Order: sequence, then structure tokens, then C-alpha cells
Amino acid sequence: MEIAEQVREQALHPFRDLPAPTGWRRVEGKYVMACLHPLPIARVIEPGEIRPTDVESAVAEARAVVREHQGSVLIWWLAPEHDWLGEHLERCGLVNEETPGFEATENAMALVRAPRGDVAADVSVQLVETFEDFAAAEWVQAEVFGINEGDGRDVEVELARRFEQYTTAGNPLRHFNARFDGRVVGTAIAVVGDAGLNLFGGSVLPEARGRGVYRALIQARWDLAVANGTSCLTVQAGRMSRPIVERAGFEFLAPVRVYVDDLIGS
Repeated sequence: MEIAEQVREQALHPFRDLPAPTGWRRVEGKYVMACLHPLPIARVIEPGEIRPTDVESAVAEARAVVREHQGSVLIWWLAPEHDWLGEHLERCGLVNEETPGFEATENAMALVRAPRGDVAADVSVQLVETFEDFAAAEWVQAEVFGINEGDGRDVEVELARRFEQYTTAGNPLRHFNARFDGRVVGTAIAVVGDAGLNLFGGSVLPEARGRGVYRALIQARWDLAVANGTSCLTVQAGRMSRPIVERAGFEFLAPVRVYVDDLIGS
């Protein structure tokens, strides 16, 4: 498939190129861009124009920005053009490893024609519109990705705040829930971008896997992309989701490496 450059860039740089969802912020520094979000996972750093001699200063800048916004963990998102940075980050104490919400290697992929395969008749997918469905989606994601919501915050208050942000007019974020036998067993997110929809957070409970739930969530987001006039999906797939999206027709573009920086004690 011919993949347009705008699509490729969105797949490789979703935190830089996509519209920021309500409640998210981008901070542009001298060396890095920080994507600051309200989720209980690592904040995201993308390097800008940076030389090997700048790396220590860039790491210090990234840490300062994240600390200022009450973050305790950050990840550096290294697309292929910044692959050389990995060894320099390791010298600064960062590690190419998993952290909740991110894998050590994410696979940038794109789909520019209708997904292959059939959607299971006994799986239904709906756009999240109520607080109850939003809370169910957050619970499924926390279970699948090992995200700890109980870090001292009032979880209900935090969920209510994020739901208010989610339902703000103009927010490009969309949540979808998948049900099997009337129960929410899967959830997924999309951010509406200029090149199409970018897929985030595809999550299916272990007991519901192998029933076509993930495939149904892909189809629902494809249908939204088509309705928006941008027949394209991009994704950064982990090791479990990559085979599924490949079967649906996604094309692999390039790997992205993730370097974790735990600020506690750094």
C-alpha cells in the first residue's frame, strides 16, 4: 500500500502531531516536547533538534517539566530518526523497558483501506456517552494494562474530572466499549486527527479474548474515520495487538523504542 507522508508521521509521532485531547498539554522546551496528560501513566517526551552533546541537558529539561506538573515517571518516545539517542539515554540512567501503558517497543502501523475479516455477530460496540460506560472503560484498561489508579487520589473524583473533560465540546478523543453477553469486556480509544484516526488503548479482558472483540473495536473506529471523510487508521501496536491488526490489514511502518525515566530518586 502507498502510505501518505502525513499518515506515516501521525503513526510515528502521535503525541506530537495529533490534536491534544481536552485536559492534555504540550510544553515545548529548548530540546524536547513534553506531552502532559491526566492519565495515571508515564508522561511522554519527544526529542526535538538535539545533538549528542545536548542529551544531558535535554534529560534535565524533560525531568524538570514533568516534575513541575506532578509527574513521577516519563518515557522518551524514539522514532527511527532518533534511534541513535538510545545509548545516550542509557548513560543517563534511562531504560528501554515496559511501563504501564507502554511497551519497550511500539510498532507504528497504518490502515488505508477497509479492515479485513468479519465482525463477530455476538459482539456489540458503542461510543461511550455516559459516566457509567466511561468508568467501565477505565476499569477494563486498568485491568489489562496493569494501571494503578489507587495512588492516593480519590478515584471517583478523578474519574468524574476526566469524564467532564471527555465530554467537552470539540474534544478529539473518542472512547468505544465492546460488550459480550451484555457485559463490557473490551474498550478502545481513538483521537481524531487530520490524517485519520489514531488508535490507542485497545484492551480486552483475558476471559473474552479470541471472540473477535478487538476486531470489532477496529471496525467501529474505521467506520468513524470513514464518516469523518478520512479513511485511514494509524496505531502504535504492542506485541499482543500487532498480530491482530496485521490480520485486519494494517501495514507495519517502523518500530518506536520507549525509554523509561523513573523520577523518584533521580
